[in-house]
Amino acid sequence: MEEFTPEQTVVLSRGEDCILSNRPISLPDNVKMKRYRQEFRIRFCEGLLARRILIAEGATEASAFPVACRLLAELNPEKYSSLEALGVCIVDADGESNIPGMAKLYRELGKRTFAICDKQEENNKALIKEQVELLLMHEEKGFENMVLSGTTEVALKRFVARIDWPHHLAQKYPDPEVKALEALKEYFMWAKANWGIADFIAQCCETEIPTWLRDAALQLKAACEPMPEAAMNMCVMHEAGTDATH
Repeated sequence: MEEFTPEQTVVLSRGEDCILSNRPISLPDNVKMKRYRQEFRIRFCEGLLARRILIAEGATEASAFPVACRLLAELNPEKYSSLEALGVCIVDADGESNIPGMAKLYRELGKRTFAICDKQEENNKALIKEQVELLLMHEEKGFENMVLSGTTEVALKRFVARIDWPHHLAQKYPDPEVKALEALKEYFMWAKANWGIADFIAQCCETEIPTWLRDAALQLKAACEPMPEAAMNMCVMHEAGTDATH
């Protein structure tokens, strides 16, 4: 795929009517050709091949939310599902202003699009909602703040004892358990986009994972429920008819 330009590439998809169609790739205004080529492997390739796309505001959401969903599915498989099981590809938009354009790119290719982000100004929120069928938006300014305010003191202190503290923070907080919340705020900012929050979530039990994350996982699962049996049977019949004609 990397060898071809967007004009030389089409995306195949089968809709709810079971008809196979193709769509050309049309880059939105905020995705220039140079960016498309430079970031193809990290931001576009997997999304072009997936049916369901979750556009994440940044690297923290893109690394932490899949970890939360996977852990919840392991802890309570009857209730939750991992993104992999749902067939959802998460794509880092690299900034809140890029979410609408990225979502538009994939929506116009026939993908089902969702988004996860911090609290947005009304204008950008409206732009995002125009391009996605589900917006997962918490009310905090910063994913780290949402996690820290929604977890438990036990989980914070357990994580504090497990990590290797960088030198400058070890000097500032010689006994970080005493000020676990304050120390971890600084640690997560230092480790931002480097799996700091994802590592914290990975050591939580179900009740220690913030309620917002648990609810978001359930909302996404509900949105991705399999199509009705009648529609599935129709697709099977259509496929059988197609095979017979060949």
